[in-house]
This record gives sequence, structure tokens and C-alpha cells, in this order.
Amino acid sequence: MRILRVLALVVALTAVVALTSCNEDVLDAESDLVVLNESPCDLTIYVDGREAFLVQAGSDMSLDDIGAGRHVVEALDIRGNLVLRRAIELASGEDYYCTLDTC
Repeated sequence: MRILRVLALVVALTAVVALTSCNEDVLDAESDLVVLNESPCDLTIYVDGREAFLVQAGSDMSLDDIGAGRHVVEALDIRGNLVLRRAIELASGEDYYCTLDTC
């Protein structure tokens, strides 16, 4: 009998932990920028005029919690040529995925 109670408690605690993890993902209020660089060039990403990161050819990078609201995302090649400029509007908790396939 005691073993069944312990087992039931373990199962219940596991379910609580699993539900808490799911809720954190669902209720994530961060607005993230994810850049997928499918181009053959390394690109520097700017957000609102500030350098955010370098994303290498064939890879991806993200910038966590850029905040809700309007942002300008730019991608420049190694010579400083503008590859992309896009104004985006993010709601709280909304992520923006940007795929770059040319440089």
C-alpha cells in the first residue's frame, strides 16, 4: 500500500513539473528575432541601428527579447552592402523569423 502511495506521489509531481514547463513556453512574453541564413555569405544583423550579431552562411542565430513594438531589422554583407531592411511590428510574446537566401 505504501509503495502505491509513493508511486502516485512521484507520478503527480512529474505531471506538475511537466505542466509547469509547458506553461512557461506558452506564456513566454519575450519577443525574439530568429535569423536563418541560407545564403552563401556571412551577414551582420542590425536591430534598430545597432549591431546585434553575425550570422554565418548556412547557420542561424537569434536575439532574445528584443521587445514588443516596431523594430527595423537590417542585414549587411561583409563589404557593408545592404542585403535586407525590414520594418517589423511585434506583439508581446511574438517571435519574428527572417530567412535570408541571397547576399
